[in-house]
Amino acid sequence: MSSLRSSAQELGNRFQDSKASTQNSAAAIVLAGVAGISFLIYLFAFVYPYNIFELYPHPRLAVYRFAQDNQMVIWWLATAFVIQSGLYWLGWRAAQHASGKTAWSIVIGGALAFSIVLLFIYPFDAADIFDYIMHGRVASIYGANPLRDTAEQFSDDPFFPYAAWQSTPSFYGPAWVMVVTAVTWLVGDGIIANVLAFKLVGGIFLAASVTVVAVILRCAAPDRLLAGVTLLAWNPVVLYVTLGNGHNDIVIVLCILSAVLSILHHRYTFAILALVLGTLFKFIPVLLLPAAGLIALRSLSHTRARLRFLVVTTLAALLLLFLAYWPFWYGTEIFDMSQRTRLFTASLPAMIYTWLRPTLGREQAALIVSQTAISLTVLFALWQGWRSSRAPSWLSFSYATINILLFYLLLTCSWFQQWYAVWPLGIAALLPPGPTVYLAMILGGYALLSKQIIFGPLIYRLHPFPGAWREIWFGPTVLGLPWLYAFFSLIDKFLENFVGVKE
Repeated sequence: MSSLRSSAQELGNRFQDSKASTQNSAAAIVLAGVAGISFLIYLFAFVYPYNIFELYPHPRLAVYRFAQDNQMVIWWLATAFVIQSGLYWLGWRAAQHASGKTAWSIVIGGALAFSIVLLFIYPFDAADIFDYIMHGRVASIYGANPLRDTAEQFSDDPFFPYAAWQSTPSFYGPAWVMVVTAVTWLVGDGIIANVLAFKLVGGIFLAASVTVVAVILRCAAPDRLLAGVTLLAWNPVVLYVTLGNGHNDIVIVLCILSAVLSILHHRYTFAILALVLGTLFKFIPVLLLPAAGLIALRSLSHTRARLRFLVVTTLAALLLLFLAYWPFWYGTEIFDMSQRTRLFTASLPAMIYTWLRPTLGREQAALIVSQTAISLTVLFALWQGWRSSRAPSWLSFSYATINILLFYLLLTCSWFQQWYAVWPLGIAALLPPGPTVYLAMILGGYALLSKQIIFGPLIYRLHPFPGAWREIWFGPTVLGLPWLYAFFSLIDKFLENFVGVKE
């Protein structure tokens, strides 16, 4: 009887092994197919018609300019992006069932192939990459201060016609100014050379971010390792924004991921410093400091250890701030954010501002809306920090982080741009599949499709809406689908937690 049981168990194990092997092989085939088709779409739908070698003599090109002669351009791009997004979803799902060297080779090789081909697309998403170049040249070529001086002071520069924010100083922090100064000093005056250099910088930060995701998941959730890497490395929004258009948002993703890794290994001072460093690129990581700080204080068991953490971390953060701001210091005006509070587009605050402006006036409406949005964001960040500290871990910090980022982008960000969606996507790579991860994906894909490819060109350029109503319509068209998904997800969670209704 014992031998029969042993034989049956052995047969069962062989069946399970055979089933797993077949499933793994099928997943690898799907990954390979997705990678091949995706590469062809990137090449022939995005890069070939809009390659930088032919278009670089024309400053500030955008989708609406291509669509002025033929509006089918919008729908061809939209169709290509929808297909690419569907392939990405299929590849990510396949990666959840794949393992082994073959699958890893396909994922890494696919990411490299996508990245290389997207280097050569003209950055028609926005002129930000040319603003980076111009800010760098203000410092490296002209010896001026990009945090104070503007591009129009150097209007003879060959990059001046390409810059969009010609009359304002850099909105970015001193750490990013250091990066752009170094890159422009090294590269010289070539237009294509500078664009490729900044895209490569973004590619380096993306590769580093993917590496940190892999390190975290290998240590904390090895069963999700390949899927997490695929989620970030193959994401068409991340690739298009970072490699295609050269936006710098992947930099703060790396800083946030570094903070997660530090918390995982109980290196709380390094976690805080990673977030402070991220704030020196863009201000967003400052919202995550309460969560990281409260997790640290809750995890440290002794009062002496907590005091040491507070003193050492505060001094180190102040030193980092001093070293970053010292080369560009011109007084406390360097911290002035008032101009940012007057910028509104494609958001809930923009809708409310547009509605209030005729009654209250431009300045008063902007002040009320921006201050309310800031206050709500801070309160939500503090609440998420308190919640995460009740069960301190790298995963609780990750959930607090993505919740804060999604709350800000969906509800309180007054100047919404589609490339901001890269922030939560970087954190989503660490999390198990679920509504929060799906919301980050929907926000990224739909915002890019709706704002940059479809409704932005239509509402603002090709068939412009009346100015008084433009933002009333623009916000819902850009964020409507993510709003709906978030709303129904919250309803479902409420029913599950408080009413006992489950799917």
